[in-house]
Amino acid sequence: MKESRKITTTLTYLKGTVRISINTLQLLGEPKYIALLINQNERTIAYIPSSKADRAALKVRYANSTLTAGKVVCSVKFVRKVYKLENWDSNFRYQITGKYLEGANLVYFRLKDAHQVSNVTSEDDEDDYIDPEYDISLRGE
Repeated sequence: MKESRKITTTLTYLKGTVRISINTLQLLGEPKYIALLINQNERTIAYIPSSKADRAALKVRYANSTLTAGKVVCSVKFVRKVYKLENWDSNFRYQITGKYLEGANLVYFRLKDAHQVSNVTSEDDEDDYIDPEYDISLRGE
């Protein structure tokens, strides 16, 4: 059932990276390219499958993926724009749980639902980290 799968993303200012959970990418059909969108008025971000022909598309690399790991795409411009829009502290990462719109084949995240996560050190594995406080499966929802 698609509704029960975790849909998460984490934005990191210092590296300009967007971490997208494997479950999220699987819901989108494991696209080779993805477009990152911002709706400034509604304060939401969305990810949709894209193609190489789309100048705004980012390549998703699936090598060494597991069911629990996420993939990181780099978009300094996108991340900095979101941080500025929300006036987020650049010393923290922000994690957001989102929703999947099957008919539109997109995932979206309300920026007001974001929570701070301390920045990882070089020893941490950012791809596998999900803050337990915001892990829906641990709360039984």
